[in-house]
Amino acid sequence: MRAKLTTLLALGLLLGAPALLKADWEQGVAAFKAGNYAEAARQFQGVTEEHKEWADGYSMLGQALSKLNRKQDALNAFRQAYDLKPGDVQFQLQLANSYVQNGRFRDAASLLTNINEGSLSANQKPVYHKLLAVSLDKTGQSGAALDALRKAAQSSPNDASAQYNYGAAAFNAGQTAAAVAALEKAVRLDGKDTTKRRAYIDALLRSGRETRGDGKTAAYAKAAEAAKALVAQAPTFDNLMKLGEAQLGAKQYTEAIQSFNQASSKKSSDWIPYYYMGQASTARQDYAKAEEALEKALKVQLSDKDRSRVYKQLGFVYEKQRRYEEAIKAYNNAGDSASAQRAQENRQINEHNKEADAEQQKYEELKKAEEQLQKELEELGASPPR
Repeated sequence: MRAKLTTLLALGLLLGAPALLKADWEQGVAAFKAGNYAEAARQFQGVTEEHKEWADGYSMLGQALSKLNRKQDALNAFRQAYDLKPGDVQFQLQLANSYVQNGRFRDAASLLTNINEGSLSANQKPVYHKLLAVSLDKTGQSGAALDALRKAAQSSPNDASAQYNYGAAAFNAGQTAAAVAALEKAVRLDGKDTTKRRAYIDALLRSGRETRGDGKTAAYAKAAEAAKALVAQAPTFDNLMKLGEAQLGAKQYTEAIQSFNQASSKKSSDWIPYYYMGQASTARQDYAKAEEALEKALKVQLSDKDRSRVYKQLGFVYEKQRRYEEAIKAYNNAGDSASAQRAQENRQINEHNKEADAEQQKYEELKKAEEQLQKELEELGASPPR
C-alpha cells in the first residue's frame, strides 16, 4: 500500500508559480514528466537554492528524490516545504507519507491526527485514510487503524485496493461480516487478482464455520462458488483445497472428493487431501472408499498430532461398520481412550443384541413350528396335545 501513496501524493504542483517560473523549473518539470528523475532532482535543487522560501520547489525536489529511492533526502525536502507552509494540506500529506516511507510511524501518526479531515478534497481523503491506517497500525493502534481503513474504503468505493485493505484488516480483527462485504467488492472490482479472491474465500469459509442452523450449508455453498472461479484461474494445490473444504461444508460430498483428488495429484506426499476424502466418503456412507483414503493418509509422513487425527477418523469408519475390534485399535492408536471405551461398550451391546436376536429367531422358529403342527392336526381332525 505504501508504494502507491507516493504517486497519489504527486498532485497539483507541476504547474508551478508564474512569478518564479524559470528555465530550471520548466526543465525540472519536463524531466519529471519524462521519468528522468535524476535530472529533475538536479533542476529542482537549483530552484530551491535560488528561491529558498518557495515551498513548491522543495515539494517537487522531494518527489523527484522519492522516485530515486533517496528516502532521507526526500524527507528533508518535504520537511522544508512543510515548514514554509505548515497549513497546506498537500504538504502535510507529503511529509506524512515520507515519514511512513522512512519508518517514522509515530511522527506520521502525530502529524496526521492533527489534520482537519473536513479540509481534505475528495482525492486527498483516500490518501489521508491510508496513511493514517498504516501509521496507527504500526504504532499499535489497530482499532483506530481499522476505522481509518473503513473510511478509506468508503471514500474510494471503486478502488479495489482500498476495499481489499479494509476487508483483510476486518478479517484479522475477527469482523467476518464486514470482511466478506469488503472483499466481495474488491473481487468484483478486480476479479483477476487471485490474492483478493483467496482472501474473499477465506472470509466466506470462516463465515460458514461461524454460521449456525440452516444458513450454514448456504454459506459454504457461496464459498464453493467463489472457489470454483479461483480454481478456474489458478488450479493450484492450495486453491483446490479451498474448493474442497467449501464443498465439504456445503455437503457437496461427491464434488469435494473430486477436488481433493485433484489436489492430491498435485502433491501426493501431503496427507490432508486423503484425510478430507475420507471424511467426505464417510458422509456418503461409502466406508470402503473412506478406508482407502485414510490408509493412504497414514502412508505419508505425518506429525504425531496429524496421525492421531487420521486414526480417529478411521476408528469412526470402523465403528460405523460395527467392526469394533478394529475401531478400538484405531482409537487407541489415536490416543483417544474415550472413543475406544465407547467402541468397547458398543461391541458389548452389539454382542448382547446378537444373542437377543438369536434367541428371538429361535423363538420365532419354535412358534412357526408349533403353528405348523397345529395346522396339520386340525387338518387330521385331532386336537393338539395340551
